[in-house]
Amino acid sequence: MYRLPLRRFTRCYSISKIESDRLGHAARKKLIAEDTQSYYPPIQSTRGTRMLKIPEFVNQWSHHDFNQYDNKRFPELYQVEGKIRSIRASGKGMYFIDVIQGDSKLQILANNKLMNLSKDEFHQLHSFFRKGDIISGIGYPSTTNVGELSLKLSQPIRILTPCLNSTMIPEELTQKSKINTNRVLNYLVNQDSIDTMKIRSHIIQSIRTFFLNKQYLEVQTPILTGAGTGANAQPFTTHLKNSFFQNQPLQLRVAPELWLKKMVIGGFEKIFEIGVSFRNEGIDSTHNPEFTTCEFYQAYTSLPELIEITENLFQRLYLDLSTLNVPLLERNLPDLVNLSKGNFPKYEFIPTLESITGKTLPSTLDSESLVDYHRALNQSLPSNLSSASLLDNLASIYLEPIISSKHPNTPVFLYNQPAELSPLAKSTHISYSSRSYEISLRFECFINGKEYINAYEEENNPFEQAKKFKLQQVQKADYNDNESLIPDWNYVNSLEYGLPPTGGWGCGIDRLCMLFVGSDRIESVLPFGGLKDVFRN
Repeated sequence: MYRLPLRRFTRCYSISKIESDRLGHAARKKLIAEDTQSYYPPIQSTRGTRMLKIPEFVNQWSHHDFNQYDNKRFPELYQVEGKIRSIRASGKGMYFIDVIQGDSKLQILANNKLMNLSKDEFHQLHSFFRKGDIISGIGYPSTTNVGELSLKLSQPIRILTPCLNSTMIPEELTQKSKINTNRVLNYLVNQDSIDTMKIRSHIIQSIRTFFLNKQYLEVQTPILTGAGTGANAQPFTTHLKNSFFQNQPLQLRVAPELWLKKMVIGGFEKIFEIGVSFRNEGIDSTHNPEFTTCEFYQAYTSLPELIEITENLFQRLYLDLSTLNVPLLERNLPDLVNLSKGNFPKYEFIPTLESITGKTLPSTLDSESLVDYHRALNQSLPSNLSSASLLDNLASIYLEPIISSKHPNTPVFLYNQPAELSPLAKSTHISYSSRSYEISLRFECFINGKEYINAYEEENNPFEQAKKFKLQQVQKADYNDNESLIPDWNYVNSLEYGLPPTGGWGCGIDRLCMLFVGSDRIESVLPFGGLKDVFRN
């Protein structure tokens, strides 16, 4: 029988210094600090028999018939490791300890008789342990009189990592201020916070698998870049201390779009990227300066095909998540069943806006005409009076919330936006009641009023793209629009090699996570919260 010498345990704890059952938090911490090597041992030095992870132990022994053995105890030793979730004493001669590892729990039963120790000696050794300690135990697979699977220890517990803040771990944590400033404690206490990170991981995995199964190539493009943003957003800027760059300004990317399209030009016809981008803009319940997206680009792809891919992705995502055994997800999935049905509602921008407002749009969508249109609707003006900003304001007031309210918990497509809103999208002219407008071959996907996906046929005409970039510069100069697209003239040069007719698509991963966990705040689905929380953790 494998057994560690008892003197190693006695030396490790030195509990005789203080009566162990009165050992306070400060005294225990001081005791550990005096001999840290004994309390943080290399894990291999604590192992000595067959190891099983607790999930493996539970899976192997949970349906075993122990009645065939003496004392309902399998006669061979096994070792497990895990974190103490609860510990309770029954006199001085017995301890019941619930240990967790991953999603599994196992009861460890420590008894002085099985260890051939006196009650006092046994109690002196085991009263040291606290909730949160990470331990190792060696013993016999068994069951209690009430049928609970247990490991009955044959020797004293070994400490792997003590929890020095055991007295500071509450039973629950509900105050948002405490959750946001101490995510580690939140994970230790709140199962929903752990479930949220699991759901996030599975969402990313499901999306990645969806594209890989369709033979897309996953790529990583630069995060630290020069001028040229690839999105209507304000970037973070910095400088590199290197003589080669001569203090040339650098930016954290606001989107990977232009890099990915350059790769399509280079011959990569089906690619995607999952990664972070950064925007130096406001922080609110659905926006964080650092955020995660998925973008894909596929040559020879039209707008209707992009819509079909989106519907298929939502169906696949819902199906994948519905197979998981995650309580938080199980509570929210029933409300999202429409994601699995496909053929989502579709609304065209201009006809829908005119139908909702009851007023015809001006024939020319310039700033002056759109300001008059706002006034005719008795709507306040946005701070920026560029045509793009005014159109976006109308969409946020009339289109996004109203069309979503008609279809709760359902993806809704808003398509054929005015070209002023989409400087990187391919455009065409469409007539509405004899009025012709330049329209982007684009859609946005909304659920409950929040945008989740933006997609369009890419502008592949270098002459048109150059003209649209110049218009962005005019908008920035005339209206001080900090969110105007910063032109990338290298991209225009790359277009001259020939970009096939290409469909591009971007999705906010953080918002998808919010949807599936039932949260209305982005910080709840980020591992350490929003930017404000990151500074406090």
